[in-house]
Amino acid sequence: MAAIHVLKKTKQEVVLKIYRTDSNGGTEQIEPYDPTYILADGQGYANTAEIDIQEIYWGAKKDKQIDINRVNDPVANTVHGHYYFLNAGHYKFVGFNDNSYANGAIRIVGDGPFHVILKLRKSGFPEL
Repeated sequence: MAAIHVLKKTKQEVVLKIYRTDSNGGTEQIEPYDPTYILADGQGYANTAEIDIQEIYWGAKKDKQIDINRVNDPVANTVHGHYYFLNAGHYKFVGFNDNSYANGAIRIVGDGPFHVILKLRKSGFPEL
């Protein structure tokens, strides 16, 4: 089973919990124009919109890993900005955000059961 839960969604910030309980893991992808997970009420999408990663919390089963990356070109399936996580932990960017390829989707891949909580900062999203 896979799920994405919105823990917080404002016009400036989103906090998402992404998890898979399948023994073989799987892939989840968050698109920057997604009204369910990213866009707040009264907010639209523009090509100038960016989503920066502020904090990452994760947990994976023993001997399993989680890969978080940004999709730079969905047609060519080009991804950048990899994070590889094992076990459980927390990473907080202090004094800056990870804004590499911030206009691309966020792809989370696990090779076993996992959970990830992402704290994201939004900018460039127009008011409707």
